[in-house]
Amino acid sequence: MKKMILGMIALLLAGCHADEKGAQKKDRDDWPVARGGAGLSGQVGVGLPSKPDIKWMVQTEGAIVGETVVSKDIVVFGNSAGLLTAVDLKSGKKKWQREFEQSFEAAPAILDDTIFIGCEDMKLYALELETGKDKWSIETDDKITAGVNLTKSPDGKTHWIVMNGYDGVCRALDAKSGKEIWKHETEQPINGTPAVVNGKWVVFGGCDHFLYTLNLADGKPLTKVEGEAPIVSTVGTEGSFVAWGDHSNKVMGADLASGELEWKYSDRRFPFMAAPAVDKKNVYIGGRDKKIHAISRESGDAVWRFKTGGRVESSPILFTDGVVCGSSDGRLYAIDLKSGDEVWKIDLGESLVAAASYAKGTILIGSEDGTLFALGKK
Repeated sequence: MKKMILGMIALLLAGCHADEKGAQKKDRDDWPVARGGAGLSGQVGVGLPSKPDIKWMVQTEGAIVGETVVSKDIVVFGNSAGLLTAVDLKSGKKKWQREFEQSFEAAPAILDDTIFIGCEDMKLYALELETGKDKWSIETDDKITAGVNLTKSPDGKTHWIVMNGYDGVCRALDAKSGKEIWKHETEQPINGTPAVVNGKWVVFGGCDHFLYTLNLADGKPLTKVEGEAPIVSTVGTEGSFVAWGDHSNKVMGADLASGELEWKYSDRRFPFMAAPAVDKKNVYIGGRDKKIHAISRESGDAVWRFKTGGRVESSPILFTDGVVCGSSDGRLYAIDLKSGDEVWKIDLGESLVAAASYAKGTILIGSEDGTLFALGKK
C-alpha cells in the first residue's frame, strides 16, 4: 500500500513538472495593436525572457517613435520620414515599404489581412498586410499621432476601429469600409490611443486636462475626470481601473465605473510622457526624471523606482515577472517585477523613445536613429 501511495505521488509530481514545462513552452504569437491589447495594459502574458541577443536589425532613414505591431509573422512600423515598412518576423527580411508625404508617429494596428495607421497628413489608411496596397482611406481635420484600437461592435457582428485625432475628435469607424459610426468632439487635441474596456467603454485623455469615458455603442459620454494638466500620452487600463501621466508631473489613478479619481502620485518635477503598464497590483511608468516607477494601484504610493541613464519616454511592457522598457540612454532594461532590481540590460547605442512589443520570443523596439531591433535567442 505504501509503495502504491508513493507511486501515485511520483506520478502527480511528474504531471506537475510536465505542466510547468508545457506552461513554459507557451508563448505569444502576435502583437496586433498598440500596448498589446484593447485595454492598453501593456501586458505580454508570458515570463520574462533571459538576456536576449540581437537577432536582426532593419535600418530606415527616419526616427521610429511609434510602436511596432506583429501579425501572421509580419512586423509593421512607420517612421518620421513617412516610410511604412513590413518585414518578416523570423529573418528581418523586408517584405515591402511605402513612402508617404508626411511622417508616422502613430502605431499601426492589424486585423486579419488589413493594416490601419494614422498619418500626419490627416488621413487614416487601410492597407493590405501582404502588399501594402491601398484598401481605403479617410481624411480628418488635423494630423493623427495616436494609434488606433480595434474591437468587435457591441452586437458582435462586425469589427470597429476606434481612433483619436489632433482635431480633438474620437471616432468609431467600420473596419471594412471606413464608414463613420459615431464621433465625440472635445475642446483640444487628443494624442493618445483610446482604450476599449470590457467591450463597452472607450477611455482616453485629452489636452484639455480631462479623462473621458464614452459608451462604445454610441460614443456618448459616461464620465469625465478632470486632471491638472494636458494628458499627452496613452492611458493604461486593467479591469475598471485606469492610470495616466500628465504634464503636471503626476501619475493619476481612477475608477472607470464611478468616474472618481482615486489617487495622485508625484516624485520630482518632471512630466510623464510615456503610457503606463498596469497589472492587478501596480502601475509601471517611465518619466523624464530618468526613472521607471512602480506605483501601488491601491494607495498610489511608490513601490520601487529604477534609475536609468536618460529620459524614459518609452512605454514599458509587462511580463508576468518583469518589466521591459527602453531609455534615451540607448539601453533596454529588464527589471524584476517585485523588487525593482535589474535583471538584465542591453546597450543598443541609439536613443529609445518607442515602446517595445513582443511576439514569438522576440522583443521588438525602434530607435530615434531609425533602427528596428529584434531581440531574442539567435
